[in-house]
Formats: sequence, C-alpha cells, structure tokens
Amino acid sequence: MAREKILYDPKSESAFAKRVLVFDRPDGFRPASGKLGQKILSLLAAGPKYPAEMARTLGAHHQTVYYHVGRLERAGLIARIRSEKVRGGEANLFALASDGYAVEFQVKGEPLPTLKSSARSKALGRFFREFFNEGEFDGWVVVGSPMQHGAAGTQARDGHYAVQLGFALGQFVNLPARFPVKLDVDLRAEKLLSSNLIVVGGPRNNVVAEELNQHLPFKFSQGGFWGAIVDDEGNTHASELDCLVEKLPNPWDPSKTCVVIAGLTGAGTKAAIIGVCNYADVLFGKYRSGRFAALLRGVDKDGDGKVDSVEVLKQA
Repeated sequence: MAREKILYDPKSESAFAKRVLVFDRPDGFRPASGKLGQKILSLLAAGPKYPAEMARTLGAHHQTVYYHVGRLERAGLIARIRSEKVRGGEANLFALASDGYAVEFQVKGEPLPTLKSSARSKALGRFFREFFNEGEFDGWVVVGSPMQHGAAGTQARDGHYAVQLGFALGQFVNLPARFPVKLDVDLRAEKLLSSNLIVVGGPRNNVVAEELNQHLPFKFSQGGFWGAIVDDEGNTHASELDCLVEKLPNPWDPSKTCVVIAGLTGAGTKAAIIGVCNYADVLFGKYRSGRFAALLRGVDKDGDGKVDSVEVLKQA
C-alpha cells in the first residue's frame, strides 16, 4: 500500500515541498509506466480533466483512455473528484492524487532538521488554497472593530481569536510583507471588499459579516439581535456555542473568495476557529472545491468551563 510523504529539496531556495506517493517496490506504479499512462498523468498535472477531454487531447480512442484511467485510479495515482450526469450517463472528473510518486528502498537515510510544516493538514491547505499565491498570502483577515460601530453600536471582543488562525495558515505562506489583518470598518473605508476575505466574527460584531449574511446558506437570524443561526431547511440553532464555517464567491467580485468563521457569541467564534484549525481533516476532509457550509457546536471536553472541541451538526 502506498503512503504519502513530503518531498523536499534542501538545495532549493523555494519554500515549497511536494507530497508524493511512496511504495517500497515499483509494482504498484506499473499503470504509470506505459506511454499513455505517463501522458494522462502529465495532462492531469495541469489540472483536473474528464476522460473524454483527455482522449481528444491525446488523439486516443475513448475506451483506451477509460481503461488506463481506471488502472491509474486503482493504483491510487489519480482520484475521482466529481461525478456528473450527462445525457443519461456519468462523467467523472479526475485529478492527480498526489504531486508525484516514488519507490523508497529500505535504507536508513540521513538526518535533517525537523520541518514542522511537514505535519500540516492537506485538507486545511486545500480549503484555503485561493488565499495562497506562490507562497504569499493573498487576501485579508477581517475582524470586528473594538470601538462602537455598526447600526447597533457594538464593540467586538473576538478578534484575538484570529491569532490561532494565523498560526494555522502560516504553515502555508511566508511572513507577509504587509499586515494582513483589517478591522471591518477600515476594510470598507479603504474599499477593499473586492478581495479574498476571511471574515472572523458574526454580524453582531462584524459589519462585513453582516453584509455577507444574506448570501450564506446557513444564516444568522436578525431577530433577537442576531440570536440564532438558521440552516438551509429553516431549523433554528440558538446555543451560545453554535457557530458556522462557510465559503462562497465574494459577492463584490465573484472571482474572489470569502470565508466566514463566526459564532453567535465570542465563545462561538472561538469554537469555529478551533474547528477550522484543530479539526480541519474532519471538517474539510471531503472538500474539493466550490461552496462550503458547516454548522458546528463548541464542546467543553475536559470540563474546565472553556470550549476546546467541536461537533459538526450539519454540512452543505
């Protein structure tokens, strides 16, 4: 069985590493050894494709391509990421399962410095990939102003929870040259709404979250001063530890992305941050692309009166 490992070039000045599938013998990679198998992998290195697209590009018979795609999928070299019904049949979109593959001999190797980022969550990186541009952070983290602001004149006290998010995302990018955090009021005043945005805090404390709320599948209910979350079926969730994590196209510029990480209270927002940073593999394990919505509830597992875990109530 293949295992995924990090491939790092110590002579490279780049901060990038690759995830490769590793076998202890070459048998498992036999589907990739033929010319057509190699050509299919090269095509998928440029991005996901349907077998019919591959057949047209390679000038090969559809059934021949389907056969080789099946062998590559069974070997774990490629993965089916989406299926669609097309004219009574099923069209499957395929992508590379990892960045490469290798055979590893049973030798001791040599010591290297520990790379903390090697343990980073692949699911977390995939979920936030629009915010990473060649090792740099592309976007803004938006927190509520601690001064009275908005129609209700509230003062946000949950912005410091974004520090944990910064530690998590720092595994994927270099230290930003510009300060990547903006207060909600400053983001609006500086006309930066048409950017990639990570919005921390709900509409009670964050006016950008308030404007985004109408576009969310799971919404904060304005009744009772944003006192509940309403899911896509109209069910109401009103625990102070209820929270949501949602991803959607930016309504001010659909080519950009917005992620909302927010709770009904400050403790709820903390729970949402814990869900994103500490349980990314559970929360985003099946996520591949597009919109995402998850309704969470904070949990105090160790009984010290503070939220330290989450349970997923619903995903869409």
